[in-house]
Amino acid sequence: MAHPNHLRSLRRLAIAGFAVLAAAGSAAAQAPAAPPQPDRSLGLVSPVGGYALMAIATMALIGVSLLPSKRGHQD
Repeated sequence: MAHPNHLRSLRRLAIAGFAVLAAAGSAAAQAPAAPPQPDRSLGLVSPVGGYALMAIATMALIGVSLLPSKRGHQD
């Protein structure tokens, strides 16, 4: 079956595009990349504050869960 000319040109364009993308992908994979440098300001933050906040929130949740329900005399 013969393809119309516009489909042939579209097919050639698609093949050329895939070839360019494949070449660019392999070239980018071979380029040496410098590892990211860690942020120095994060070293000054202690995780103790987060742990304390988590402990307070857990105690509050358990405390609210253990509160007795206030039922009326009609229950």
